[in-house]
Amino acid sequence: MSALAALAAFAALPLAGAGVPPASGAAGATPQRLRQTEGLRRRQAAQQGVVWWRALQAAIVEIQRHGAGGYSTADAAHEALGAAFRWSGRTRRLHFNAAGARPSCCSGAVYAALLSALIHWDAAQPGGRGRLSAEAWQALAPRHVADGVGVWGCANANGPGFAVMAHRLGAGVSFTEWEKARPSDVAKLWWNDEIGAGERGHLVILVRDEGESVLVWSSNAAKGGEPGGFGFRRFPKGAIRRVLFTRITDPAAFNRAPLLGEDAWLRALMERNVSWEDCLRRCGVKR
Repeated sequence: MSALAALAAFAALPLAGAGVPPASGAAGATPQRLRQTEGLRRRQAAQQGVVWWRALQAAIVEIQRHGAGGYSTADAAHEALGAAFRWSGRTRRLHFNAAGARPSCCSGAVYAALLSALIHWDAAQPGGRGRLSAEAWQALAPRHVADGVGVWGCANANGPGFAVMAHRLGAGVSFTEWEKARPSDVAKLWWNDEIGAGERGHLVILVRDEGESVLVWSSNAAKGGEPGGFGFRRFPKGAIRRVLFTRITDPAAFNRAPLLGEDAWLRALMERNVSWEDCLRRCGVKR
């Protein structure tokens, strides 16, 4: 499939079932009231999931229309990501120059898609009044910071950085089961068994589970004639040693961005490895 054909297919892709996490029952509530409350909650979660998916689709299409742009993990990629987002006094939110976010790395690609989707989501709120504060947008802007510092520093960290960021903000839920995953979920893929300093991994956005393989979007290294940078890539599941999915369930929770601060545990993953159990606990995953 050509890059243009893949982009067109992605833009038209519907969202699968909502797959919201189970609710806890309220003490003293009748079974009928619990069923009604659960049904309403699931309908609202499904609707919000579709709205977020459409925002994320728009973000990725916007990025991809400017081409791959090259893959890099050097400072140039971080500088390009930071320069691509600028404060707009007119809209009172960040403005994204999708053509400028090049070259890119995988975590930078996913973060660019996240922020661009938040811009689309915020602009689509009823009455055009955004739900994210100016302080939140300033805290979300990617800057040259150490791993584990602020929202971007957490999302860019080794191990489960993106999942820890979403969990600490209350913006999403994480899980490990392929059967629960759906398009729009962020996935951390590990190519080896190490988590932290010794890991080899890839941060991506799930496009389609194909059974024996998985189609994702991210910034990828050039391989087999495919250009490096933003694009769709297919990986055999047999090459993936571990996977951790993160689903954004409450975009409004990014209002807490100014409160995130530094995560010393994530920052330490530049120099040490941790266990899978510790990794999951930090992301709020129940086993």
